[in-house]
Amino acid sequence: MTASVGEERSGSGFTNVLVAARPPLFFGLRLATAVCLALFAAFYLQLDTPYWAGTSAAIVCQPIVGSSLLKGVFRLVGTLVGAVAAVVLTAIFPQDRFGFLFGMLVWAAACSFVSTLLKNFASYGALLAGYTLIIIANYSIPNPDQIFFIAINRASEISLGIVSGTLVIALTDLGDSPQRLRMLLSQLIEEIAQHFEGILADPWNATAPETRRILVKRISALVPVVDQAAGESAEIMQRRAILRVALDGLYTAVSGARVVETHLRSLSQAEAHRVVAAISDMLPPEWSRGLARDRDAEALLVRKFMAVKTDDASLRLAADASAEVASGLESAANGLALLSDPAHARDVFRIPSIVVADYLPALINAVRVFIGVGVVVIYWIISQWPDGLFAVTFAAVSIMLFAPILDGSAKAALGLIIGTLVMAVIGGVLKFTALINHETFLALSLILSIVLIPCGALSTLPSFAPYAIAATVNFIPLVAPTNVMVFDPQVYLNTASSLLAGCATGAVTLVLIPQPSPKVRAQRLVDLSIRDLRRLAAGRRRWTFMQWQGRMYSRLAALPPDCEPVQRSRLAAALTVGVQVIRLRHLAVDRRIGAEISDILDALAAGDLPRLQHTLAELDKEIASIPDEQPGMRGRMRARAMLLAISEAVDRQGDYFGSQPS
Repeated sequence: MTASVGEERSGSGFTNVLVAARPPLFFGLRLATAVCLALFAAFYLQLDTPYWAGTSAAIVCQPIVGSSLLKGVFRLVGTLVGAVAAVVLTAIFPQDRFGFLFGMLVWAAACSFVSTLLKNFASYGALLAGYTLIIIANYSIPNPDQIFFIAINRASEISLGIVSGTLVIALTDLGDSPQRLRMLLSQLIEEIAQHFEGILADPWNATAPETRRILVKRISALVPVVDQAAGESAEIMQRRAILRVALDGLYTAVSGARVVETHLRSLSQAEAHRVVAAISDMLPPEWSRGLARDRDAEALLVRKFMAVKTDDASLRLAADASAEVASGLESAANGLALLSDPAHARDVFRIPSIVVADYLPALINAVRVFIGVGVVVIYWIISQWPDGLFAVTFAAVSIMLFAPILDGSAKAALGLIIGTLVMAVIGGVLKFTALINHETFLALSLILSIVLIPCGALSTLPSFAPYAIAATVNFIPLVAPTNVMVFDPQVYLNTASSLLAGCATGAVTLVLIPQPSPKVRAQRLVDLSIRDLRRLAAGRRRWTFMQWQGRMYSRLAALPPDCEPVQRSRLAAALTVGVQVIRLRHLAVDRRIGAEISDILDALAAGDLPRLQHTLAELDKEIASIPDEQPGMRGRMRARAMLLAISEAVDRQGDYFGSQPS
């Protein structure tokens, strides 16, 4: 009996291992199939260097189907741009090698800069534009008069690999990103609603700020999932602005909940309970466990909160902030409708824009590429290294591919060196033992798959990914399969040494020119936000309500996961104050306040907290003294609520808002 139970447990454990190993192994099989398909097409078309097709197929394959599809599209665009840039640069410097090389470095650095600024898969297009030019230069520098044909051949090989990888992934996996996004979005909507109800139930709960920080992190993590879902669904791709607005809505809901919590904590218990009772009475029963998914119910709730008639600034502030919560959840519910029933989703107008949280990481990556690749170029010129251009190519590929990993550059560099070194040994053994006696394409495919399948499987595991990805990307260039295979140990050693030298230079560059630490990056985001807030208050920048929100949301998303809680709180406070400043300015322009707000804006811009608090109190008294018979009563109450929100935010983060402008 005991033995049978033990056997059953053993069998169950073995079954669990097989189930867990199936997705990675299946991805490894798809990766090998994509590489072999790209090589077959390149062989059939008699292309000069078919291994670039195989290498591109290996790079473009992703475990998530939406990643591969979108990545493939952007890579095709980037490849075309890089090929055109190579031709243009050669035309500008037809007989000037130094001018061409300098222009090549500037182009690669600029592409790295842009790729860091762009989000998700759009960044791959900029990467390809950068190192496609260098790949073409590897062959065109010795033969500048053949640049046009070389550019066409290299671009064709790379594009062939992209198409092969994308085709294999698309035909072997329908993808589940829309379903996964729907589940994650639904969970966040319900949890934000529950968080808001929890604040109303106990405004002094010490866990509420930590809950809010976790929610913000999870909202930021949805950004790549949106792109993956768009890559798997034509409907979502066409209407993905709805999902962008839905994510902004989640941020808005969390921000509104924070304003309510901050205000309630500033009140006495009796006053807080009075305000909570008024807000809670307007919430439908079971709101957080059902109606929070209903867009129409949320829209009705927004109208109820906004229509509250009161001469109490405290209740007015709580009602307006609660309306923000409901409005944000309404936008999120509309995104959920797109994923569940597209016909019932309401289209939204959203002006496409690129909001940059901080330019410093992009600038550092550009410097990394310029210096790292430039060092290899200088060494190649001085030493007249025959395979130096191959090292230049892989130095560029290595730096540009791994530089966007802000907090993992050292680990990526180590993985790059180890993975390439191991693959150089494995590739040499396979080439001069197995491949030398098997010249058919079927034999070539089987031998390559022996390496590609396990490497692809390991690349899906976070602990092995830095090593396995480097090994996978560099395997095909090392073996260098061609229609007529060359089995020359000296040629292989030269190729392997130049590839290793390029990758090692890239790794050393990543280590010697590191990105700022997470603490420094987080502090920069906080400092940039207070600078922008002061520019907004001083009138030097006229951001709209949506532009300010987008700017601050991008910085919240860019905060490192392990940043200090106070830094996240300061960004949230800057978001709140900026929103109130924009709204106050609109009310003043429309003459719905009946008072001047310039003194408040001047004090905020100067960071003069005593004067700011004094002018806030004086303006509130001035607005409150205006007779009710005069028009604009509702606007004046909202203005008083905005003044109260600014005052409370400044009180909680006085050292932040009162810091001296840099």
